[in-house]
Amino acid sequence: MNKYMLLLKTAAGKGGEFWDGFSKMPDEPMDGVMIQESYSLFGYWDFAIIFTANSNDNALHFVGEKLRALNGIAETSTSPMTVLKKHKMR
Repeated sequence: MNKYMLLLKTAAGKGGEFWDGFSKMPDEPMDGVMIQESYSLFGYWDFAIIFTANSNDNALHFVGEKLRALNGIAETSTSPMTVLKKHKMR
């Protein structure tokens, strides 16, 4: 499974609409994709979503067909993540 980070910007005043739809999405929104974590951000991007996918095609389908179908999204940026070093968790 490949890990991806998705950064998401909502249209002005539409963060609640996006979150309402996203919070109802199952952790496994489609075969081969699993949402692991989601964060609220400050700055240019409003949300970050960490997910795994069994292929780049499934990652693209998830973002383009499932996530972008939710209300309030203005922009997304998705990037595969590569582990550089595993750090100790305390």
